Amino acid sequence: MSQKKHARKKSGRVGRLDASSASACTYRVLGHQPLSVKIAPQILEGMSIQKTACRISIRSAQADTTEQLQSGGSILAVEFEAEAKADLIEAAPRGISLLEDFLSAIALVNGSTFQPTELLQVARVGAGVAGECEFVMFRRLPLRHWTKPITADTIGAAKNLLAHWDGLESGHRLRRAALQYREAIGNPDDAAAFQEAYIGLESMEPPLAQAAGLLPGTEEVRGSCESCGHEFVRKKTTLVGVRNFVLGGDAADSAEEGRKADWKLINALRNDLMHGLTDTDELRDRPHRALLAVMHHLHASICLASHADGLVSGKYLLARGGPMYIIAGTYTATSFPPLDQWRSVVETTEFAWVPHEQFGFVPQMVFNNEGLKDLHLGVAALSQPLSFATMDSIRHVRIERD
Repeated sequence: MSQKKHARKKSGRVGRLDASSASACTYRVLGHQPLSVKIAPQILEGMSIQKTACRISIRSAQADTTEQLQSGGSILAVEFEAEAKADLIEAAPRGISLLEDFLSAIALVNGSTFQPTELLQVARVGAGVAGECEFVMFRRLPLRHWTKPITADTIGAAKNLLAHWDGLESGHRLRRAALQYREAIGNPDDAAAFQEAYIGLESMEPPLAQAAGLLPGTEEVRGSCESCGHEFVRKKTTLVGVRNFVLGGDAADSAEEGRKADWKLINALRNDLMHGLTDTDELRDRPHRALLAVMHHLHASICLASHADGLVSGKYLLARGGPMYIIAGTYTATSFPPLDQWRSVVETTEFAWVPHEQFGFVPQMVFNNEGLKDLHLGVAALSQPLSFATMDSIRHVRIERD
C-alpha cells in the first residue's frame, strides 16, 4: 500500500489558464468516453482548439474486438500548456472542454454517437518542486439507491397528483412539467438540467396565467407613435403566467428581493443559453444557482396547480447525485510518459459498499501503486460542483486505512 497523506490544499484561484507567461508548464487531462472507436494515429499532434495548442490521444479502452462491441469505452487524453500557478482543479474542466470540442467536430464529420466525457484526472509537471508531478484524480460516488423510503403516505400523495392530472383540463401540461422536473433531477449537468426544468416551467404557462387572470403567453404593451402621437396597444409574446408566479403576483419593481433575484437569474440564463450569448466556460456557478431556483418554482407550481398545497414549502432541497471524491498528491517525475500510454496515476477499484461497526455501510476503494517513486496522496471531497470548483473547494472527509 502506498503512503497516504492529506491532500495539500492550494490557496486562491491563482493564474489564468493560458500560456502567455514564461512560467508556463505542461498540463494533462484524462477522460473516459463511453463509445469505443478505431483511430490512427492514436496521438494527434499540432491540434489547435479554443486557440489553445494541444496534443490529443484517443484509444479504445478494450483491445479485443468482442470486448469493444460489448463493453465499449475509450480513453482520451489532452496535453496543453498553461501558467504554472494556475489552479489545478480549474484546469480539469478546461481540458475536458478541449476534448469535447474535438469529439463534437468528429461527430459532425463522422456521425459518431459520442456521449459526455467523464473526467478522470488532471496533472502537471514543472509547477512545484523540481522533479515533482502534481495530480488530482476524480471519482464520483454513484447514487444508485434512494434511502428515503416510499411509504403508504407517499403513494397516497402520488395517487392524488395523478388523479388531478387526469381530471383537470390542464392535466396534460402538469404531466409534461412533472416529466421535465423528474428528468432534470437525474441530470448531473447543471446547465442541461436547468434547460429541462425551464421547459417544464414553460409548460405551466397556461394554467399559471389563467389562475392569475392573465392571457397566457401574451402581454399588452402600450405605446404611442413618435410622429403623430397616436396611442396604440400591441401584444408581446412572453411568459406572463410564469413571471407572475415567480414574482409572487407582484410587479417586477415591487416584488420581494428574493423573487426578483430568482426571476432575473432564471430569465437571463435562459436567454444566454438559448441564444449562445455567453460562452459556457464563463457561466461559473450561474447554472447551479439558477437550477435551484427554477426547480423550486417548478415544483411549487405543479403541486399548487394539482391542488397539493401541502407539498409546497418555503425551504427547498435538491439532490444532485453522489459526492465527488478526489485523490490528490505528488510523485517524483520530471516528464510524462507518451500521451497514448498515459493512464490514472494510481489504479483504483470501483467504489464498494461495506458494513462498518459505527456508520452502517460506508464506501470502500482499493489503491494500487505500480512503482511510482515518493508517492504522497490524500483523499478528500469537493464542496462545490466541478464546473466552478477550485483547490479551495477541497473539504476534509473521514477516511480509514486498512
